[in-house]
Amino acid sequence: MLSVGKLQAWYGESHVLHGVDLEVRKGELVTLVGRNGAGKTTTMKSIMGIVRQRTGSVKVQGVETIALPPYRIA
Repeated sequence: MLSVGKLQAWYGESHVLHGVDLEVRKGELVTLVGRNGAGKTTTMKSIMGIVRQRTGSVKVQGVETIALPPYRIA
């Protein structure tokens, strides 16, 4: 299970994600849909740890990953 709570992210001083909440249970298939610039890619990069300037909670199977480097999340 993936649980994302109050996820925020920045590119430099630009605040680009504002409190994303998302929960994906085992067996579910989820698609992020939105216009260009809506934050789909940034949301995924933040969940994966590629965007390092972020706050909030990202849990994979109950384990908090927000402070882990990307190679540990993979």
